[in-house]
Amino acid sequence: MQRLLPQVAQSFLCLLAVLLFAGCGNSYYSGPVTVHFDGRKFDNPWAPMPDRFGDFLKWLLTTDRGRWPESVPVTPSKPPVRVPDDTLRVTYVGHATVLLQTQGLNILTDPIWSERASPLSFTGPKRVAAPGVRFEDLPPIDVVLVSHNHYDHLDLPTLKRLFKAFNPLVLTPLGNDAIMLGAIPGMRVKALDWGERFELNRQVRFTLEPMQHWSGRSLFDRRESLWGAFVVEAPGGPIYFLADSGYAKALSGQFVARYGIPRFSLLPVGAYEPRWFMQYAHMNPAEAVQTYLDLGKGYAMGTQHEVFAMADEAYAAPRQTLSEALQATGIDRGRFLLPVIGGWFTVPPH
Repeated sequence: MQRLLPQVAQSFLCLLAVLLFAGCGNSYYSGPVTVHFDGRKFDNPWAPMPDRFGDFLKWLLTTDRGRWPESVPVTPSKPPVRVPDDTLRVTYVGHATVLLQTQGLNILTDPIWSERASPLSFTGPKRVAAPGVRFEDLPPIDVVLVSHNHYDHLDLPTLKRLFKAFNPLVLTPLGNDAIMLGAIPGMRVKALDWGERFELNRQVRFTLEPMQHWSGRSLFDRRESLWGAFVVEAPGGPIYFLADSGYAKALSGQFVARYGIPRFSLLPVGAYEPRWFMQYAHMNPAEAVQTYLDLGKGYAMGTQHEVFAMADEAYAAPRQTLSEALQATGIDRGRFLLPVIGGWFTVPPH
């Protein structure tokens, strides 16, 4: 009995640590220690993730949400089945979901067709805008890029629909494959580490690069799976999908050094208020414009606006603030676009 009590006490302390400190191990990934993985959790080595749980509670208790409409009208578009050669056709489905069509390939970023960005069907951020492409109007999807495991980016119900309809190849950072395969056995998932490349064919390859963010689908799994930005190298110039990130000038410099000026960048412009809480992981429109400048210009598009109320800024704030930032820096609005949901355009090659 005396021997048993210390064992019970140790088990209790371990359980308590699980509840308070996100677990005694890693639920999704095991691998060698690297500069951004300590054997249990991932981190951003250039700017380590601060302990934000207390700040999160403070934000919940003091939040001052700007006005959002209950719903807004959307005119969905119907993309072509394929786009040949180095033409790049871009369709804004909504939030971080964008359809990229080039080289006869159809690529979806962080797809979400669900009504809520939440683990629960009855609560959590709810759409004010329908998807800009109806699911039944999607062309055959070849590749899906999933940047990290937050519910507005890794949406399992949508991935299940895509699997049944198209069985696409899904590329995602380390650990997120375990989440997907646990819910969707048989899905074709390739997990990548930062700097790891996947060559689809002789003309198109994908590389996962760092982005300043974090991961977690509950209080108990924070930073147990990796997050990342994708580079699509294809004829016409590289495409940069920066899904959800705080401002990090060093990462833009690394991109240009490795790939040159991007042909086209997807840069987040929403979910940025209040700055004292959001700044680390979510750039604001002015920082998105600065990121565009750091990348050497090219063409860009803002994402993560006018669909889900994820932070304190008002519905209209990203569009207005981005317009002001573009005007202040003298950037042509035809080079940094903020399309309406369902809007589409083509991007010229380098």
